[in-house]
Order: sequence, then structure tokens, then C-alpha cells
Amino acid sequence: MKERIKVYLYNKTLKEIDMSDFSVIGDDIFAYRNDVVRVELPEGVVEIGNNAFENCERLEEVICPKSLKKIGEEAFADCINLKKVTYGEAVEVASNAFRGCDGLE
Repeated sequence: MKERIKVYLYNKTLKEIDMSDFSVIGDDIFAYRNDVVRVELPEGVVEIGNNAFENCERLEEVICPKSLKKIGEEAFADCINLKKVTYGEAVEVASNAFRGCDGLE
């Protein structure tokens, strides 16, 4: 089975996107989506691009794979309900990646 990114939406549905050919979550790909509440990235993803999830106001949790190496500029900026992001110790995180995420644990 191909690896998929799992995006849990506000209306309690699950959207799976085939990520088998991608190692980077592109710039702005989910920016300003108000229906995303939880994201699970599959193994093989090495980078979350700039502003990838910016201003996803309902986003609460992000689970990153062990393969992740970099979280870009303002990747999660202004995700005001973001409470939990799980990623490894060796990940390079931009200084403003979580700007405005005041509820982050």
C-alpha cells in the first residue's frame, strides 16, 4: 500500500492524499484551509515547505515522520489552535515556523 498523508477535516471526515511520489510538503499547499484539524505525515517526507499550513485556524495536531529533516519559514504561522506537533530532535526548524501558535505545548 502506498504511503498517504492523512488530513482530518473539521466535519470529522478523513482525506488521504497519495504522497508516495513526494518527499516535500510544498510551499502554501494547505495554507488558509479552515477545515483541517489534524495531519499525519508518512515516512519519506523530509521537508515541510514555507507557509505550508499557514493560518489553518482549526489545526490542532501534526504528527511528523522520523524522516523529517526541515520545517520551513512560517510553515504553521497563525495556526491559533495548534496544541501539539510531534517531530524528531534532529529537525531543522525555522525560527518563525510556529509564529502565532500560542497554545502549542
